[in-house]
Formats: sequence, structure tokens, C-alpha cells
Amino acid sequence: MKKILLFMLALMLMVPTLSAEAASNESASKGKVLLVASSTNTLTFTLTLKDGKVDPTGYFLDELAVPSMRLIKEGYQVVLATPKGDIPVMDKVSNNVALFHGNQAALDEALDFVQHDPVMLHPIKIKDAIAEGLDNYAAVYVPGGHAPMNDLMQDKDFGKVLRYFHETGKPTAFLCHGPIASLAALDDPAGYRKALVSGTFDEQAEKSKNWQYAGYRMTIYSNAEEYSVEENVLKGKLPFYVADALQIAGGIVEHAPLNEGHVVRDRELITGQNPASDHMIAEELVNALAEKH
Repeated sequence: MKKILLFMLALMLMVPTLSAEAASNESASKGKVLLVASSTNTLTFTLTLKDGKVDPTGYFLDELAVPSMRLIKEGYQVVLATPKGDIPVMDKVSNNVALFHGNQAALDEALDFVQHDPVMLHPIKIKDAIAEGLDNYAAVYVPGGHAPMNDLMQDKDFGKVLRYFHETGKPTAFLCHGPIASLAALDDPAGYRKALVSGTFDEQAEKSKNWQYAGYRMTIYSNAEEYSVEENVLKGKLPFYVADALQIAGGIVEHAPLNEGHVVRDRELITGQNPASDHMIAEELVNALAEKH
């Protein structure tokens, strides 16, 4: 009986110790960064091309892993959120050592991160991040892949997130196709997407009014880069081009030559053009966060 009592006492003493350690880890963090990914995946959604073909899409590996791992290395706590609170799916095309400059170790590290890191295994819903309080987050980051063209660009909850970060001037970063999700801040993002797909110019002009990033300098995957993807990867035509979508809404879109890394920062908005910009946007985001401290 005495041994049992001593064992129970030991457990009681351990609880506050563990809690204190967890609190210490939390306080040691420089802050939380909201990593937002699409819920679009090969099982429930596809990106329908103009000719009726479908693209089994998802996030691009390097675009999600490289900035996330850099943020963690710098002492930030990364929290993954998706519209449905599900684990996002990687676009299999991005499991490619060429995107890691031929560095197999870097590819393996990124794969290990997305497959095993607790950040990736325990996502929350975007609406839960809002309920928690966006004041708890120092920045938001959205990687690319074609997936954001489906849900994130018309997600009302993500629109609320973007409006908060815009009003507070906190770093807001997007890479490759990711900047298309910035259109979620429109009054009627679903209506704008529908107009883009249908090619209804008057409706596009009407639905893209009052975008909070109109007049901002930015970049996104270029039409020239997209033409190559359509021909060599998709074997079909996309429903619309993301660069055009931002320009119609009032974005000042800039591009580097084909497949060259390029990052543009204008006020709180940080955008990267393509997968080659992964390390560049990570660096720019870390710098922007440091300026806020």
C-alpha cells in the first residue's frame, strides 16, 4: 500500500513538471505562424481542366516544406490549417529531386517533414484558428501547387484571416500558385472564380472590385510557365490563369524570366513566383518577422 501511495505521489509531482516544460517550450517560441494549405486532394476534388480532364493536385513539396522548416529552425511555431482540418495532400509531381537542385538529402528531409512531423499530422480548421484568436499569430504563409485554385481562393474563412492580417500589417506570404488564395479577401470570391472560369469579362470586373491588395506589387506563377506545364504535365488547358486573375483584380504583377526565382515584397504582402523561389521567400518572411519584433 505504501508503495502504491508513493507511486501516485510521484505521478502527481511529475504533472506540473511536464506542464512547466511544455509552457517553457511555448514561451521559447518567437511566435506562431499560420501555415494554410488546401483541402483539395485526389480523393475528393480535382481541378477540372477546360477540356474536361482532371488534374490530381495538391501542394508542392518544396513550397510547403522549405519555408516551414526554415521557420521552425528560426524558432517559430508553425500551425497547419486547412478549410476542413484535414491533412493536405502532396502533388506527386513535386516529389522530384530537381526541385531541390539535385540534392537528394534535401528531398528526403522534406519528405520526412511532411510525412512525420507533428505540424503536418495535426492540422486544424481555418475557422478554429479564427476562433482561437488571430492575435496569436505573427504571420500567415500559403504554399502553391494548383490546389488553392479550387478552394482557398474562394474560402470565406480564409478571407477573414486575410482581412485581419491586412488590417494589422502582419506578414502575409504566398508562393507560386499560392497568391491566388489572396483573392479570398474579395467580397464575393466564389463569384469571381466563376467569372474567371466562364470568361465573362463584365462579371470579372464587377466581382473583383474592392480587393484589399489592388495596387500592390506582387508576383505569381507566370502564364509562360503555365503554358509549359499545360503542354508537358497536364496535357490540357487550365480553367483560367492565375496571373491574369490577380491583374484583373488590380494587382501589379511582376515576373522574372521563366523558372527563375523571384520574390516581391510590398508592405505586408510577400509573394514568390515559382518553386525556385522557395528559399528566397523563406528568407524574406523570416526577415519580415524579425522586423516586427
